[in-house]
Amino acid sequence: MTSYLRMADSLRFGTDGWRAVIGREFTFANLSRMARATVKWLKLSNPAPRVVVGHDTRFMGRLFAEHVAQEFANEGATVILASGPTPTPAISWAATRQGISAGVVITASHNPPEYSGYKIKTHFGGPATDMMTGAVEKLMEPYAPSSRRHGRELVEERNITAEYTEYLRSLFDLGSIDVRLVHDPMYGAGQGILSRLLSSKCVTEIRSEINPGFGGIAPEPIEKNLGELMESVVRQGATVGIAHDGDADRIGVVDERGDIVTSHLVMALLAAHLHKYHSLKGAIVRTFATSAILTKMGAAWGIPVETYPIGFKHVAPRFLETDVLVGGEESGGIAVAGHIPERDGIYVALVLLNMLAERQKPLTALVQELFDEFGPHAYYRSDVHTQKQPEIIADLRRMGGLRQIGGRKVNSMDLLDGFKHLMEDAWLLIRPSGTEPVLRIYAEAPTGSEAETLVHDVLTQFDLPT
Repeated sequence: MTSYLRMADSLRFGTDGWRAVIGREFTFANLSRMARATVKWLKLSNPAPRVVVGHDTRFMGRLFAEHVAQEFANEGATVILASGPTPTPAISWAATRQGISAGVVITASHNPPEYSGYKIKTHFGGPATDMMTGAVEKLMEPYAPSSRRHGRELVEERNITAEYTEYLRSLFDLGSIDVRLVHDPMYGAGQGILSRLLSSKCVTEIRSEINPGFGGIAPEPIEKNLGELMESVVRQGATVGIAHDGDADRIGVVDERGDIVTSHLVMALLAAHLHKYHSLKGAIVRTFATSAILTKMGAAWGIPVETYPIGFKHVAPRFLETDVLVGGEESGGIAVAGHIPERDGIYVALVLLNMLAERQKPLTALVQELFDEFGPHAYYRSDVHTQKQPEIIADLRRMGGLRQIGGRKVNSMDLLDGFKHLMEDAWLLIRPSGTEPVLRIYAEAPTGSEAETLVHDVLTQFDLPT
């Protein structure tokens, strides 16, 4: 019992928000503590804050969101409560509306079904920075029942998803997008949006009902979870398949052959499309685990490429500070010029569909154009659930990294965020997850088999399951 209380008393934000297992650390009491601290933080700059609150399709999401909204109202904040499951980027967009101080989303994003979470979105439409979440953590107090009851008069319910969908409709010439799409929202909050925006003749949806168990998998749009989408694209003869994670801020893409197009290549395709064919300028801002092809593109085109630690919260501020062409991370969280400084799987999907309609070439051909210019780049990643995570990280720190991986000599190390082993034509990164007891291992090499070999060699060296 003592260890549980210590865990529950210390609520900490991870890479993107606070996440915990429902019924264990993720409780109404801890949500009260989190919400009250958030209001205190907001009141440091605005004595009468206005907050928009949403939730995804996870278990008890609506009840958790109502509870948070009531806690905000108890503390004197005015609240807009989303009327149903709402994508995180829709809440981020809503947070930029006049008079809104911040947005809060009850979501664990791509994490397994037993998790829920609490994300803070700022008035500029992006994730809260470390400084902001650190301030909220310092204001956290032990739980006590609230003695203040302002009632529901401070809570207004609105359909934020519908408002956001209409906003997106105003940004694109949707009638010109004539590609055939299979959309896989993975039972998450993105369901129905692309179908409403595009002709129903163009869009086939799968896994588009409410299922808090997410079919028994984590709603993360990576290859191992997208077999149904890959098969459906081929079966339907579709132009492209698009998947979104549980709160629709990440995107996964499948080409017309039913093969995964990695988020690295999606970023590269978007950068090429916006820069070469729409003459837009700006930096490519990427996180530490993204492809070297982005660096090569920047060098060839004379545009800056900036690299930051893992977590989109490190990318978002650059949209406010300079011109950014594309910003993103390897996990499918991408933002592009002309929109909010936030990962937005729905918006990025529309830009990608617009690219396919304009270029009138299949995805495989557009990817090959990149490889013809910058060489082949293949990527492989393994997420290993292991209690040995702290021990492995300590060993790497002590050794200064590995000396050889998969028969390749390690030439140098980059320690920006984890242990990135740099080899002549490849790299491998080892880092702990910021939200789960998981060791993440990423690799890039000229071919998929070479990248996979690098990862499997590391798993063998540390006696981890392959």
